[in-house]
Amino acid sequence: MAEDDSQKKSDAEKLLEEKMALLRGAGIDIRTSRMEASKGGLDNSIDSLKKPKNAALSESNAARGNSLKGKFDDKMEMFKSIKASGNFDKVVKVESAPKYSFEEPKSANSFSVRPIKLDDLNDSSFANEIESEGKKIVGEVPRVKTGITGFDELIEGGFEKDSTVVVVGSAGTGKTLFGLQFIYEGIVKYNEPGLFISFSEDRESLFSHALQFGWDFEKLENEGKFKLLVFKPHQMTKILEEGGAGVRDALVEMGAKRVVVDSITVYGLLFKDEYEKRDKTLDFFNSLRKWEVTSIVISEEAPEAVENEEGGIGFIADAIISLYYKHDEEKGIRVHALEVLKMRGTRHTNKICAINFEGGGIRVYPDVEIF
Repeated sequence: MAEDDSQKKSDAEKLLEEKMALLRGAGIDIRTSRMEASKGGLDNSIDSLKKPKNAALSESNAARGNSLKGKFDDKMEMFKSIKASGNFDKVVKVESAPKYSFEEPKSANSFSVRPIKLDDLNDSSFANEIESEGKKIVGEVPRVKTGITGFDELIEGGFEKDSTVVVVGSAGTGKTLFGLQFIYEGIVKYNEPGLFISFSEDRESLFSHALQFGWDFEKLENEGKFKLLVFKPHQMTKILEEGGAGVRDALVEMGAKRVVVDSITVYGLLFKDEYEKRDKTLDFFNSLRKWEVTSIVISEEAPEAVENEEGGIGFIADAIISLYYKHDEEKGIRVHALEVLKMRGTRHTNKICAINFEGGGIRVYPDVEIF
C-alpha cells in the first residue's frame, strides 16, 4: 500500500516537472510550491501551449502576444489571492521591469509568482538577486473603502487605490447618490478629502439632494475637505488641453484622494465625431490616473454597451458597476439592484444584489439576490 502511494506521488511529481518544463520551454517562468501547482493552477497555460504548431503560426503576432498577456494577467490575479501554507508565509508577485513584447509569445516577459519567506525580504542577497534580474517585488494592493454599507465586503474591502471605476445605469438608479456617498464617507470616516465634478447638476440641486441623507457638503466645503466644480463640457476640454491645471490645483490645495465625475455621458455629447469622442474621453481617464486619485466616473450608457463596446470606456476603466431599477414580476414591484460587471485585480461577487435607499444612503443586501 505504501509502495502504491509512493509510486503515485512519484508519478505526480514527474507530471508536474513535465508541465514546468513545457512552460519554461515556451519562455514562461512560473515557480510555485508543489502544493499550489498540484491544484491545477498551471493547467490553463499548459493547455494553451499544446495547440498544433500550424494553428499557432496562423495567428498574428499581436494576437498571440495579447492572448499570452491575458493568460498571464489571469494567473497573476489567481496567485495574488493565494496565501501559502507550510514553510511559506506570503505570496508576492515578481514582475519583470521592461514592457511586454508582442512579436513572439516566447519573447514576452516571464513572470515569477513565487511564495517567499518574509525573512527573504530582509535578506540583502535575495534583494540583490531580484535587482540584478531587473525585477521588483509587488506586495498587496492598497484598498479604498467606499463606506457603502454591505458593499465593501463584496469587493475584497474596497476599490483598488488610484483606480477608475465606471458606474452605469439609467435615470433613477442612484448613480449620483452612489458617487456622493463615496465622497462623503471618504471624508467623515476615512479622512480622505473629495472633489465632485459635475457637468449637469448645479450646486443647489446637489447639496439639497445630499441633505436628504444627512450629508452636509456645504459644511465640509467650508472645512476645506470637499469641493464642487461645475463645468460646461467645453470648459473641461479646454482645461485638459492646457494640462488640467484648474482641476489639479484644486486637488493639490485640498489634498483630495477621491474624485467623482458626473457624468462622462454629458461630456461626450460635446463631440459629434465618434473618434474624437473616444479620444477626448481617453484623455480624461488618463488625467484621472495622473492625478493619483481613486475616482468614480458616472455614465448613462446601457451596461451592455459599456461592458462590450470595443474601445469604449469599459475597456479603459479598472472596474464597472451597474445599477438597476427594474420591475420584479414575481413580487409585482420595482426594485433597485447592483451588479459588479468587472473589477480588475479583485475577487468580487457575481450576484445581482438588492440595494435600498435608506436614511444614511445606499445599503447593499448581499444575501438578497434578485433577477
